[in-house]
Amino acid sequence: MSKPSEASAKKVACFEPREQKMDTQKANGSVDLDKMAPEDMTSKEYYLDSSAHFAVHEELLKDDIRTKTFRNAIINNRHLFKDKIVLDIGCGVGIFSLFAAKAGAKMVIAVEKSNVIEYAKRIIRANRYDKSKVEDIELPEGVKQVDVIIAEWMGYSLFYDSNIQSVIYARDKYLKPDGIMFPDRATLYMVGIEDRDYKEDKVEWWSNVHGYNMSCVKNYVMREPLVDTVDKRQLCTDHFPLKTFDLKTMTINDIDVDAKFRLTALRDDYIHAFVIYFVAEFTACPQRTVISTAPGAGYTHWKQTVFYFPDYVTIKHNEVLEGTYYCKVNLENTKKLSFGIDFQFNGQLSSLQISIILAAEEKYKIVCYFTNWAVKRPGGGSMTPEDIDPCLCTHVIYAFSEMDNNQLIPMEKHDLKDGSQPGFFERFNAWKSVNKNLKTLLAVGGWDMGMKDFAGIVKSEKTMKKFAESAVKYLRKHKFDGLDLDFEYPGVDWRDSPKEDKQKFTKMCEILYATFEKEAEASGNERLLLTAAVAAAKVNIDKAYEVAKLVPVMDWFNLMTYDFHGSWDQNRAHHSSLNSKDDEKDDTMYIDFAVKYFQKLGMPASKMMLGLGTYGRGDTPAMPYTGFKGETGFVAYYESCVQIVCEKMKETWDAKQLVPYIAGPYNQPKAGVENVRSMKYKANYIKKNNLGGAMIWTLDMDDFRGQFCCQGKFPLIKTIKAVLHGQLKLLPKEKICSACPTKEYKNFKPEIQPQTTEKTTKKPKKSKRDADAPSPQDVCEELKDGQWPDPTDCKSYYLCRGVGSQWGEQKREVCYTGAYFDPNEKTCKWVGMDKLNCEELVEGYENPVAGVTRSTDEAGDNADDDDDGGDDDDGPSDGAASKKKKTKSPPTKSISILSRTTSEFDTCTVEKAVEFDPVQGKLLQFSRGCSMPPPSTGNLTQQAQCLSSKAEGKTICVKYCQTSLCNIQDIRSLFGVFLLKNRGININLIFWF
Repeated sequence: MSKPSEASAKKVACFEPREQKMDTQKANGSVDLDKMAPEDMTSKEYYLDSSAHFAVHEELLKDDIRTKTFRNAIINNRHLFKDKIVLDIGCGVGIFSLFAAKAGAKMVIAVEKSNVIEYAKRIIRANRYDKSKVEDIELPEGVKQVDVIIAEWMGYSLFYDSNIQSVIYARDKYLKPDGIMFPDRATLYMVGIEDRDYKEDKVEWWSNVHGYNMSCVKNYVMREPLVDTVDKRQLCTDHFPLKTFDLKTMTINDIDVDAKFRLTALRDDYIHAFVIYFVAEFTACPQRTVISTAPGAGYTHWKQTVFYFPDYVTIKHNEVLEGTYYCKVNLENTKKLSFGIDFQFNGQLSSLQISIILAAEEKYKIVCYFTNWAVKRPGGGSMTPEDIDPCLCTHVIYAFSEMDNNQLIPMEKHDLKDGSQPGFFERFNAWKSVNKNLKTLLAVGGWDMGMKDFAGIVKSEKTMKKFAESAVKYLRKHKFDGLDLDFEYPGVDWRDSPKEDKQKFTKMCEILYATFEKEAEASGNERLLLTAAVAAAKVNIDKAYEVAKLVPVMDWFNLMTYDFHGSWDQNRAHHSSLNSKDDEKDDTMYIDFAVKYFQKLGMPASKMMLGLGTYGRGDTPAMPYTGFKGETGFVAYYESCVQIVCEKMKETWDAKQLVPYIAGPYNQPKAGVENVRSMKYKANYIKKNNLGGAMIWTLDMDDFRGQFCCQGKFPLIKTIKAVLHGQLKLLPKEKICSACPTKEYKNFKPEIQPQTTEKTTKKPKKSKRDADAPSPQDVCEELKDGQWPDPTDCKSYYLCRGVGSQWGEQKREVCYTGAYFDPNEKTCKWVGMDKLNCEELVEGYENPVAGVTRSTDEAGDNADDDDDGGDDDDGPSDGAASKKKKTKSPPTKSISILSRTTSEFDTCTVEKAVEFDPVQGKLLQFSRGCSMPPPSTGNLTQQAQCLSSKAEGKTICVKYCQTSLCNIQDIRSLFGVFLLKNRGININLIFWF
């Protein structure tokens, strides 16, 4: 190259990044690579800043196709560069800048973020042409825009390790409207190849390694794309263009590829792999100028990207392979690229359906919650850390930890080590030694925790920083990889959180993120992850989150797209449906709306984990059956399997909502549940909308031991993984057991057993309300099916279903706290405790129940109840009575809040209560140590404190022998208050009426 003239000596300007440090030592003693000269780097430092290694640039310069094509495009088109201002992005050692200067550019601005800029400076000075990331620079004084942008932005398979973001940024900020880009267009292509020798040598080799079977490694080998040079003689299909990218108009959102392909066989052959390559074009040049990386086009450092099949395809000439290719770019790190190929082939000689996923852990996350209270459930419902499948989820979140003095503390005693016994934290995180890619997080908060502890954290920036710093220490100590925030919900008044908590939550997240980054920089550890479980109902989203401000400081968001509906709102829609039930314009309580609303508020799809519940919810407070889970109106997936097979409940499919329901015959209460089919739809929704992945609530509510549904372990979560990660062999069958699993069912179903007593207990007296109101049986017999208001209490109603059938139900129900039964709309409506005035709310309504005729037996019962005289014993009181055959009393009708067999609690009396230790399987009896007010007094706090004093971490049973004072709502309220004070303790309340 001839030396330039003095006039052109300063055409090339190299830029340093702003805020550059002046020495090579950081405050913590580590090396600042940004300031170290390349020749001073060790091999380790070269690895950390690999683009500064001269060998990389030597390979690029020796790539004749790449370098000569750029040279010819620039030098042979001097008219495009003469007297122009040129921006060279990612200039490396400056070769393209030198070409532009030689072509007559008035000024060339060279930008490079790696330390190789030190070489570029010396080269430019040596050639008498006189570092930074393009987002950090400002153009020289007086220069606002450039005429030409030169950028070799292409990476392997076009986008791997690409700087496409910087190029688009520079185009939008600096390029003139009529400016030119070199190159300005690129097209991705696909072709099929035969490559049996390589597959046998590199993949099948793992089946026998020096006599040892290491075939399990093959799955991981197949998941790594191969970058290699393919001989054109291996090609056995035509070339198909997948997608063309126009650099002059494309945006960041256009980077991902989701393209259909159609390949036609050129001859009879086997196909072992697909090959991806690209062609880049310089369309501004009068003559066609391209860089082709196609097989046979000549060697380039990009080579080709090869995707091998798990099996081969035998194909005949002119047969067609059709499928879909997708590629998702991680914009935060373009070295983390995810590929996928789905195709189905049915040829004359072979048939094959394949879904290839490479780097699937980056393509879609599968975030699963493990609950530390699931161990307390009886029998097959009890889950420990050892029941986790370490290869099922990409991330597992431990729920929950609590707070004390703005610091994380364990929620359960078994979380931490007890003597020589490892705690759940240790056992939980031990799985990371099995799956090196598994990440674990600790969740703080939860529904029961409320917002009281959050208020303490966000009291001031000082308290926020204290929480952040203590969280780092706690997470590192217990070997978690991150923190999941589950505060429900900041700024939402009905959760006792003032509206200013919305902004305080944002500030807390910013401080946490900054603290995590600072700790990572100082320690050299990977930064702790920061995620948040967020509400999905619009009303709560608006009150709780500054979405756009949260996005930069959160790794992702766990969308709680479930519990949209339940027994509390009387809505018959599924609690987690993809679509609206009735296409109502104002309906916002379904998954698709929540996802699109978050996107509208500025949340990227890639940071959304779609919440999927492994359970169902009933549409009334009176779900007829609860099992291990023990929550009214709630059914875990494995419980729904038992209900369908053993309880003969019917499963139906809602084609609009794309979800299943289960219900008994004769219009019994139904529950919106999940199954393998519905999870397929939801996983496909994640793929279709390019979401970041799935969040599963929870591991323990799937059939985690595979003992109830006959679909193997974790059938719902495996369905999600199979669809998202393309592992079709994992896909469970949709059909559940055809016969009831007798052994498991026996341990599963709560039995109502008659009690043997020495005398028949006298019926309890009825309250005035019971005396004035007709029985449910009388109401249902006269008024038939429906919901009928209670004339004595506006908070109650009669529920009549399947009257006259063996499945029929006749009962009195109570609305949730603060609600009354609207007799016109036949539903419970919330008005608040302060406005719950029955006379005003139902004024003017003529209640048909008031005219119901009461049965004679009912009247007789009332007469007996009012008679306090007579002998309560059924037999004589002398000693001879002990020789008479003892009679059995009729079974006592009970309502059990937590599922245990009634016989376990036969020892419960008014004077005594029982603790059940599910680990040791023992019943522990104790005397009542405090006076408990009856439920009707409303003193729930005092009752909960009394229960708390007895619980001691085990299951507690309390039996009231009250009469009508023990109404259903009081039971639920007491249960809720108790759990707020004693999260994770199982409580069984059995009330006799």
